[in-house]
Amino acid sequence: MQRHESDGVIISCDFCGTDWDQVKTMIEGHHGSVICLDCLKTALEQEREHGERFACTMCLRELRADTHAWAPPRNSPRPEGSNLLAVICLDCIHQAAGTFSKDPDVNWKWQRGKG
Repeated sequence: MQRHESDGVIISCDFCGTDWDQVKTMIEGHHGSVICLDCLKTALEQEREHGERFACTMCLRELRADTHAWAPPRNSPRPEGSNLLAVICLDCIHQAAGTFSKDPDVNWKWQRGKG
């Protein structure tokens, strides 16, 4: 997610609102959508059938209700700057996890099947 402030464009995680500070690890999807590594780890652990039709924030595909995905709980407080409708599909979760795992600057490796 991007927002404009007086000193420039600020990029933040769509799912938690954390600003990218060039230290925090993040991956960008389509149209400026972004997920941080912390949210991705949570998505790997908590993905489940979404329960309603949705558009994935990262790939923009319209998906069926029975598609596995992750979104932060809607009833939990979310920081300003997060996308309250953000959802990431299982395909994007796995693609991001694989990409983070291959990045030599990221001290994390995805072990398939272990979240």
